[in-house]
Amino acid sequence: MKTLWLIGQKVLNFLLVCLGSSLLLSAFVWISPGSPGRPRLAVDWDRVALESTRVCIDSTTCGVVAALPPAPYEEASLLIDGDAAPRQVREDFVKQPGPQFASWFFGTLWGGMITGALLTEAGDPAVTRMVEAAQITLPLVFAALVGGLVLAGLVVAFLTWLPFPALRGVIRAFLLVVSIAPVFVLGYLLQKQGIVPHAMTWPVLTAACLVLAVGDGSLGEIILQFEHEVRKLRSQDYVHAARLRGASPLRHMLPGLLLPASAISAGKVAFLLGSVVIVEQHWVLAGLGDASLLAARDPADPVLLLAVTVVVTAVVALVALLRDVIEIVVDPRLRRTSSEAR
Repeated sequence: MKTLWLIGQKVLNFLLVCLGSSLLLSAFVWISPGSPGRPRLAVDWDRVALESTRVCIDSTTCGVVAALPPAPYEEASLLIDGDAAPRQVREDFVKQPGPQFASWFFGTLWGGMITGALLTEAGDPAVTRMVEAAQITLPLVFAALVGGLVLAGLVVAFLTWLPFPALRGVIRAFLLVVSIAPVFVLGYLLQKQGIVPHAMTWPVLTAACLVLAVGDGSLGEIILQFEHEVRKLRSQDYVHAARLRGASPLRHMLPGLLLPASAISAGKVAFLLGSVVIVEQHWVLAGLGDASLLAARDPADPVLLLAVTVVVTAVVALVALLRDVIEIVVDPRLRRTSSEAR
């Protein structure tokens, strides 16, 4: 029961993170130029009929056009309801009315994402675009994450077994230097004939995963963290007992590395989701990184950008949730501490 209670708290935190982050970004987008609540399409002045065409400055201030602007981007006269004197407004600001923030956020954005009815500025289904992009990005990210953990674990196991301290230092320094190389540099070095054409082939995916797993100091950081955890575990009594019995101490230390591995994974997912933008551009892969860049370019697509952000935030928060669940299940001290706090 205590375990289920703690897991339920973590699930609630996960939902609040997804909702809160999307709410904050949506509010920022709402008050910015190009907001979904303020459509960017101005009035078609060629089709305006004086004193009959109704337009709005914002969602609550509307009126009929009393005089056309003398030239593009100059002032037009708008007769606001209840006001006998026409108001001079710039053409850029005479917009069609948009929805209120609450109804747009909960109904259009979240409702559209849940039902699949959310549309981008171009009129395409945003959820379909996200699913197609996620099918490219998420396998790359998680394959790079697992590959980096496995590669770092093998390196640490080899360095632990190696009986020559000086040689261990040389190998460690070499790997750290290679790992410091930026992702775009490693990607360039792996290419021999320029940009690889857009194709989900095993050589392209393998190269992209390798670059993500190694570049920007990722592999070196995981190796150092694993070595630190291995040194701590080697000082434990049960590891000493296994060594005295002639058993492999590394095999007895593997369960103890589960919690550090989950913690490293939770911290690295957000980092890899940032680096995947470079990899997707490098190999012309239409993933979430490519979608976010397209959404941020001119003309901007705030709905698509919000959808990408929600998906990325949910993935990062979900991995953190899995880390917390593993810690609750594996480490009884967390359950005991929670019981004492209550």
